Amino acid sequence: MTHHPIARMAPAPIALVLGLATLMATSSQPTIGDETNPVPAEPHRSPIALALSADGSRLLTANQTADSVSLVDTESGSVLAELTTGAKPAGVAFAPDGRRGVVAHWYGYDLAVLQVGDDSLEVTGRIEVGPEPRGVVIAKDGTTAYVAVGVANEVVRVDLDRLEITGRVDVGREPRGLALSPDGERLLVGNTRSADLTLIRTADLNVERTYPIRGSNLRQVVIDPSGEFGYVANMENRGMATTDRNIDLGWVLGQRLTRVPLNGSPEDYATQSLDPQGDAVGDVHGLAISGDGKYIAISAGGSHEVLLLRTDLQRLPWRTGGSRDLIHFSLLGGDGRFRRVATGGRPTELAFAPDGKTLYVANYLGDSVQVIDADAGELVRSIDLGGPEELSIVRQGEILFHDAVRSHNQWYSCNTCHSDGHHNGERFDTMNDGWHDFSNLRSTRSQKDVPTLRGAYQTGPWTWHGWQASFEEAMIESFTKSMQGEAPTNEEVQALISYLKTLEHPRNPYVGPNGEISEAAERGREVFRSAKAACNTCHSGPNFTDGEIHMVGLEEPRDVYKGYNPPSLRGTYDNDPYLHDGRARTLRDALTGDHAPDFVTGLGELTEQETLDLIEYLKTL
Repeated sequence: MTHHPIARMAPAPIALVLGLATLMATSSQPTIGDETNPVPAEPHRSPIALALSADGSRLLTANQTADSVSLVDTESGSVLAELTTGAKPAGVAFAPDGRRGVVAHWYGYDLAVLQVGDDSLEVTGRIEVGPEPRGVVIAKDGTTAYVAVGVANEVVRVDLDRLEITGRVDVGREPRGLALSPDGERLLVGNTRSADLTLIRTADLNVERTYPIRGSNLRQVVIDPSGEFGYVANMENRGMATTDRNIDLGWVLGQRLTRVPLNGSPEDYATQSLDPQGDAVGDVHGLAISGDGKYIAISAGGSHEVLLLRTDLQRLPWRTGGSRDLIHFSLLGGDGRFRRVATGGRPTELAFAPDGKTLYVANYLGDSVQVIDADAGELVRSIDLGGPEELSIVRQGEILFHDAVRSHNQWYSCNTCHSDGHHNGERFDTMNDGWHDFSNLRSTRSQKDVPTLRGAYQTGPWTWHGWQASFEEAMIESFTKSMQGEAPTNEEVQALISYLKTLEHPRNPYVGPNGEISEAAERGREVFRSAKAACNTCHSGPNFTDGEIHMVGLEEPRDVYKGYNPPSLRGTYDNDPYLHDGRARTLRDALTGDHAPDFVTGLGELTEQETLDLIEYLKTL
């Protein structure tokens, strides 16, 4: 195969993470916290999201591991203020006048309203919006906000003056990114676990259209300046076993830029594949389009870079209704349409300045905001948000977890499948359960559902068949088989385990502040323990798993390892799809299908009411 040159701009002062230093730059000391809720001394800021004021003079960053928001002056590159706002900030937005902001708290389940001064931040109100909110935008009126509430599968509309929810609309599974059209009449929503986009009319909060795109890991979404198209960067699961050949041909997974029409056109979605063979793109996340439409920028946290697509030189090679396995050869000819700017760290959300060429990058692992000159294709500045001078063993493990360079030709990281240390709802054949169906490119028989890693270190043995008794060996297996990369050192294994031990379950939305549950859930607890259901036979103990191997009727004739290791039921409300191969999309599917209590115990079917009550109880675990 002929390899074409790739324009990869690597700035000399900035080093790539993992094997590379933490991004540092000179900045003024921030004002940290307030009298009642101070920020702990020098936490990592880990900016996961950012918002740029309309005039381009100020930035807000959502600092996920510091539970804070920073206000940044873009001209001087200084941090003007930092304020503790809530648990795990995940989305942030500016009002058009630049004097009001909002921040959504992933683990706090609320939206905080911010007063933005010249060099100060103040929380002026809060509103509970539902479990695990992420993306947020503010309408042109400056008083209306829209919030993506992930576990509730809905978008809520909020009146920021009255601190009231004024509407709700159901969308796809696990909404994250939001974008308003230039006229404010439409809202585009990226739903990461249902692999689709939802278009909403803001006037009446009705769904106008749903776009199935066969893409997962949807994060930041945007609408172009004309309002004609919506865009999202995403992963596509190609379904093949993780051999080095399949990986390199793009047959395991790939990174995409996806475009959908918003003007009523019947056209299907269209894609740009982003992976050059032998030098792939890892974990796309952020997305921004310049005000003149000249540039499309995409961040790739796993391969530590920002991609720049230029639209004005020649038409981009879109493919309608599907995708190529690899990037189109014409983009590798060095004509400036496709460039790669190395950033180090983990670049996440992006925003273009009004000048159309200055791009701001939230760098999670760099504790910084970076500035890229899109015309030059160069990283020109890094604004330090603050952080420890030395990396703890936990932070080192977090860096490893997000590093796609450790996989074969940097196609994916641990975070690709175990998004945010949880899971992305996909199935993969990771080559660690004994057999693989190479006879059918679309076969799912040897694929396994991605399990959550929250609390996983406490629930050995590991893998769906429970054959792996060593957590350390499981880490090595992931790097060498699932990722087809080099084995980690003992120090790296311990760092990774130290990070995994920090992954906690969020507050359960089905349990009250004092541990109270509904009457239906109380009845379901009795069903769970009853002789007829006997769920607690296998799902016992504090993590609702007994660590044993059980034959439950789901076995395949070709299974090398017989029986299954019952997964922990903690956080079950958000662990869909269910069973080892994800065949059950909902809890009801799992309890009435191939894993129905009667099928497992042979002691009789549950009544409809017993099934409903059991579901309510399972959601409280």
